[in-house]
Amino acid sequence: PFRSGVDVDDYQLDPVVRALQMPRVNLLVADDVGLGKTIEAGLVLQELILRHRARSILIICPSSIQIQWHDEMRDKFGLDFRIIDSDLLRDLRRRRGIHVNPWTHFPRLITSIDFIKRERPMRLFRETLPSGDEPTYPRRYDLLIVDEAHNVAPSGRGKYATDSMRTTALRTLTPHFEHKLFLSATPHNGYSESFSALLELLDNQRFARAVEPNRAQLEAVMVRRMKSELEKRWDGSRRFAERKVKHLEVAYTD
Repeated sequence: PFRSGVDVDDYQLDPVVRALQMPRVNLLVADDVGLGKTIEAGLVLQELILRHRARSILIICPSSIQIQWHDEMRDKFGLDFRIIDSDLLRDLRRRRGIHVNPWTHFPRLITSIDFIKRERPMRLFRETLPSGDEPTYPRRYDLLIVDEAHNVAPSGRGKYATDSMRTTALRTLTPHFEHKLFLSATPHNGYSESFSALLELLDNQRFARAVEPNRAQLEAVMVRRMKSELEKRWDGSRRFAERKVKHLEVAYTD
């Protein structure tokens, strides 16, 4: 962790230690907003690269934070990622021909869930996967990181969780990645069916949709800390300012 260009807090090392103890990394990092889930993900992927456990990496996030992911991985961890979007696809076709596949031209990629769920990008990605008669092991890709993972969870209504296009796209991807890292400050949207389906996407050996997750199995894959739960610094000061909620009286005119 100390090869990176960040000031590492002790609590940020917990996901790294948990990941290295797993034969296959399946982690849901559900820390509170502002605790540095991006940094924790960067520490995990950097350690996996240094230990030769990961080479091909795909980060899926909302399109609005693709550049933020790209810059943080470059500036803080010295890792160069390529953003796969319509502009890059157009540029690659112009330079390398119309049959170029953007998913094979670089080992570390960033894309948005709303781009990869489209018909054409998904078709190109399927071309890189084993066909029906080919073995699926060893898996074609190493590490999948999904930021704001609650956005890909199926919407829960009643007794069933209905898959969205985002969920369907992720169901296609996850079986072909050796390691998976899901990030979300709000992993549970109030529907247990939706939450269990999200856990199944992360690890279908431990969890199944519409089945209440076992507490011990959930603790094995989920890291969740709130700001109020963190220990104080060595000098007794708080890591984060205490949040105080109070009413503000507003005197309205007539």
